[in-house]
Amino acid sequence: MKSVQTILNDQYQLIQTERIRFLNNPYSAERVHDLRVAIRALRGLLKFLKRRLPPATFTDLDQTLGQAAQLFGPLREIDVLIDKAGDYAYAHPEAQPQIAALFEDFHDKRRQEMQRVLAESVQQRLTSDLDRVREALRDLNLDSATGWSAYVLKEFRRRYQKLKKKYRQVDFNDYARVHQIRKKAKTLRYSATYFNEFAPKLTTKVGRHAEKIQNKSGTITDAHVNDDLLRKFAAQTTNPAEAALLLRIATAQRAVIDAQK
Repeated sequence: MKSVQTILNDQYQLIQTERIRFLNNPYSAERVHDLRVAIRALRGLLKFLKRRLPPATFTDLDQTLGQAAQLFGPLREIDVLIDKAGDYAYAHPEAQPQIAALFEDFHDKRRQEMQRVLAESVQQRLTSDLDRVREALRDLNLDSATGWSAYVLKEFRRRYQKLKKKYRQVDFNDYARVHQIRKKAKTLRYSATYFNEFAPKLTTKVGRHAEKIQNKSGTITDAHVNDDLLRKFAAQTTNPAEAALLLRIATAQRAVIDAQK
């Protein structure tokens, strides 16, 4: 069984690997996604362990990893938008001369965001953040602590009950609350994956349910973000036909939210 410290260190190394993969092919939406997931997974594992970590150390790690993930936020948003707009175009195969121009515009926006992320100043900031995380993880020395199986079992039960309660009460039109539920589900799912050997029966059950909640809330939050972006772009364009198309796609995204209720 891997120790808690080893699990955290391995996840940190995965971030570094995914960063290299991204830099080798920043044009790939998958590479952006996997790098963000690697960063968020480590952040989620630390959130799960929060009650066993020094408060100041946890706060520093949480904020630093949050900053690192946010560097890629706008790029990931445009990747998701391109994907969902592609679904709309596939589902509406009637001739629409403006739709190719729309995708050209989306990809131009993506190139701009990609160049922002690849800028030397941004990459230096990311390097600094990741160096800070590495040093903080090294200083944790969690292998000297005991009782991890009991902690993992208790924490899964506590967090799972809170997640289920919040999910039952959520208004899916409330983006902020759905987003919070999505993040809490991710924390449980990541922890269920990486800490599975500490409480295999419970983590398997919780992990499956957390994934379902994450996927449903993710569909809704993505649709909210897409709807906002599309309406923003529609307000900015001077082409009435393009604006009308953007609003039709936005309406389709709003329908996704309504369908999940």
